[in-house]
Amino acid sequence: MPVTLALLLLLGQATSDPCYDPGGHPRFCLPPVTQLASGGATSCPQPCGLSPGLGPGPGAACNGSLTLDLDGPFLLTSVSLRFCTPGSPALVLSAAWAAGGPWRPLWRRAAWPGALGGPERVTFRSPPGPKASVVARHIRVEFRGRVGLVAAGVRGRCQCHGHAARCATRAQPPRCRCRHHTTGPGCESCRPSHRDWPWRPATPQHPHPCLPCSCNQHARRCRFNAELFRLSGGRSGGVCERCRHHTAGRHCHYCQPGFWRDASQPITSRKACRACQCHPVGATGGTCNQTSGQCSCKLGVTGLTCNRCGLGYQQSRSPRMPCQRIPETTTPLATTPVASISDPQCQNHCNSSDTRVHMSLRRYCQQDYVLHAQVLASEAAGPVWRRLVIRVLAVYKQRAWPVRRGDQDAWVPRADLACGCLRLRPGTDYLLLGSAAGDPDPARLVLDRHGLALPWRPRWARPLRRLQQEERAGGCRGLKPPSQSPQATH
Repeated sequence: MPVTLALLLLLGQATSDPCYDPGGHPRFCLPPVTQLASGGATSCPQPCGLSPGLGPGPGAACNGSLTLDLDGPFLLTSVSLRFCTPGSPALVLSAAWAAGGPWRPLWRRAAWPGALGGPERVTFRSPPGPKASVVARHIRVEFRGRVGLVAAGVRGRCQCHGHAARCATRAQPPRCRCRHHTTGPGCESCRPSHRDWPWRPATPQHPHPCLPCSCNQHARRCRFNAELFRLSGGRSGGVCERCRHHTAGRHCHYCQPGFWRDASQPITSRKACRACQCHPVGATGGTCNQTSGQCSCKLGVTGLTCNRCGLGYQQSRSPRMPCQRIPETTTPLATTPVASISDPQCQNHCNSSDTRVHMSLRRYCQQDYVLHAQVLASEAAGPVWRRLVIRVLAVYKQRAWPVRRGDQDAWVPRADLACGCLRLRPGTDYLLLGSAAGDPDPARLVLDRHGLALPWRPRWARPLRRLQQEERAGGCRGLKPPSQSPQATH
């Protein structure tokens, strides 16, 4: 048991990340301090300032310098010097960022007291705090005076800007093992997928991690836009690049031209955008409605992909106008009754002799559908049915089989039209009330004598929306359809 516990403790220490707290939140971290460079002689040389046959003179001096290459930018913590001094030298310690670059002083010591004839050690230390740290690629020690030898040792850590706790010093240049979704030899930039915020160096007060862009899983990279970041109040500035799966936009949140958004798929799905598939002859172009997929059709052409002729049109051989209008003499234009109401077959055929209705909540709940629609055209569809093309403008109530807005077919028994149960004319808006009882095909929209078709009045829209809200709140529970359709009242 003690061995197992020790192994678990060791494993926990090995897998812990200093750049994250136990809760997984980022925090400021630094690589360890290591020996970066050393140089100089191994023993004290002969005192300088002596000429053959002459003794030491009062103005004799020996000046020199020592340059150390650190092989990369490092945060310096200390520079140690060991020297032989027969006198009091003056030292200047300076650093440069790159070879051939401008040198700048680090620490300066003008008067350096030391014991004659004995070694002396002096260490220059960097002031504490990340802002006071010194970053350098090269170190140069300049000495003036009677100095016999200078040896130097430099200690420091990789410059990782507070975003790494480990560093590969043997790499050229040294590379930090970056955390907080940063990248680069010194963690000096954000990863391509995490540029929603500007890059900043980490501090003990704030780790400043790079944040991911919101691309809905359709892009692997983004760029930072300072103007968008400012307009958002400092919340987001990322712009997704190279959106995949036929998406587009700053967040890859809508579809490219030629594709439409499939609402049955989440926006993060690869199938969120589907091709329009517009017919090359019947459509005016290859783009379609972004939400419904409806292509823009030429005159007389209908269908989601503009692949067929509409009512009153027939196919032609012209690609510019693939559907041409049928002559008026052969087109049934109206749905007016063709038989007299006094016909014996029409006696007691219609459920209601009045076309006025008082729309109460009970009457509303008893309907299978309540629609605002416009009749566009009509044609015969066999000896029993007549097919109408209607444009559904608003759906206030629908059956278990949904009714969509837009152009679609509706079916009316010829006998109901002949007896005057329904009076429908093309080009007129109606309020359609009906029931799907007895309909053999639930996918069809049937208008028959069990329903009503009332000429539309704009003042009905608000009460119908209110009834629709009451239905959604559960107002239709327990209201069963009556055994017999009631007489309509005004």
